[in-house]
Amino acid sequence: MLLLLIPGVGLAIAVGILFGWRWVFAPILGWAMLTWLLGSLRALGKDAKPPGAPADDVVATPVGTDQRTLFWCEECGTEVLLLVRGTNRAPSHCGQRMHERTEILN
Repeated sequence: MLLLLIPGVGLAIAVGILFGWRWVFAPILGWAMLTWLLGSLRALGKDAKPPGAPADDVVATPVGTDQRTLFWCEECGTEVLLLVRGTNRAPSHCGQRMHERTEILN
């Protein structure tokens, strides 16, 4: 690797002096940007699961229970009924956490 680096640096200096330094720094900047982009995409896809795969921490409400849990936004009045709950945190709407309301069915 070192044997390729010495002539490469000499060639880069010669090209920089003769044609301008932008011809030297543009490929280096392009390589750095490509490396950053590929690393970012690899990090995004690292923990991704295929479509249809079950989530690890999903808590499903059993069918046939006598109560249901609604969440409502205090600011605008929007109500949400969650059939499958991914986490124990309440969803947010209008920039605030929604309030939980439990109804007992007849």
